[in-house]
Amino acid sequence: MDAQAVLELAPDSGVAGAATKLAGSSGWSGLGRDPEALWGFCKGSGRTPYAVVVDLGDRAAKCSCPSRKFPCKHAVALQLVDARSPLEPGTAPDWVTEWLTRRKAGAAKAVDTSPEAVQRRAKAKERTARSREGAVRAGVTGLADWLGDVADAGIAGLPGRDAAWWHSIGARMVDAQAKGLASAVEELRAVVAAGGAHWAHDAADRLGGLHLLTRLAATDTDLVRRRLGFSVPEEEVRAGPGLADRWLPLIRLDTDDGLVRTVRQWVWGRAHGWFVAIRHAGGGARPAPPLPHGVEFEGVLHPYPGSTRVAVGDTRTETPAGAVPAPTTWRAALAGLEPALRADPWQRLHPLACGPVRATATHLVDTEGRGLPVRRDLPWDRALALTGGAPFTTYGLWTGHEFRVGATALPDRAPEVV
Repeated sequence: MDAQAVLELAPDSGVAGAATKLAGSSGWSGLGRDPEALWGFCKGSGRTPYAVVVDLGDRAAKCSCPSRKFPCKHAVALQLVDARSPLEPGTAPDWVTEWLTRRKAGAAKAVDTSPEAVQRRAKAKERTARSREGAVRAGVTGLADWLGDVADAGIAGLPGRDAAWWHSIGARMVDAQAKGLASAVEELRAVVAAGGAHWAHDAADRLGGLHLLTRLAATDTDLVRRRLGFSVPEEEVRAGPGLADRWLPLIRLDTDDGLVRTVRQWVWGRAHGWFVAIRHAGGGARPAPPLPHGVEFEGVLHPYPGSTRVAVGDTRTETPAGAVPAPTTWRAALAGLEPALRADPWQRLHPLACGPVRATATHLVDTEGRGLPVRRDLPWDRALALTGGAPFTTYGLWTGHEFRVGATALPDRAPEVV
């Protein structure tokens, strides 16, 4: 499980936040893992550290702390530590083995495999799913009403809204178990708070996207369900169909929301085009990229339903990267985004390539003299240093306002990630 999936195991946001801080602390000792469990000791307020163990089969946990929440912050933190960087394999201590043995014995006695029991469990699962569906529908209705109020008051009034007003609608979406809507509202708040010349345009864009999502919420499509916040476990994705190809990781973007750090890596397949692999880490750790840069590898990537996100499957032969074709004009490159925009109108980061281009102080200009504004950051400086002012091919992310350079290539040369 990645860090985001681990945090979703927490019973509430308080446990998730405490676990994130605890995962980065130095109070851990005796850490280890085997194919069945994670274990370790965490220093607490008393003399004796807390003993923590997690069953990797169903993520059940046991901790010697007095918390009444399940899983407790120590159990979630232990899993975050492992998600950040897998613990060293070892032989489970006796106290871990004894707990696992008791669990297996209890499960063997407790699990009723009769057809009636199987049917009862299936019905209970269906009830849980229906309950969440109902909660999300209620959240969508509440958001639609909120959007109507915003439209009546006008966008110009958004910068004057206080934190409590924004928190109220975000909390309603969290309570409705619509994490996608909660994230979209937070993105809107961040756009308004950031200000700048384009804030009203960007806020209108986000509001339009939210309105579209509320109108389409009743449609049972993978894309809409994902945008509402229904997730699919990575293990389930890996068990599904995969795309075999020769892949080149070309663009990397690191973000930090204060709780989880995320690395996104756009990878280009010679037969399948662009996809994105994502990895999260909590506890202040920096997640490692899912794939190695600077090489071309043969492997299988498994797409998530309704998304260009992929889970990394089997990877095999690594070879030096070869040249990657790109449109010769920005007009052609932007026109090529139409299928992606039709497939997911809420996506606002798009991989884009063009070459040859030449750099000006603020733009990358193609052979027709048309330019895209470029983000002037460290990757941009590296690109200029690598190309020395000569025309080059660039690969990066288009945000709708600016181009973020991710990789560059001189004519007939392999891209170099910057």
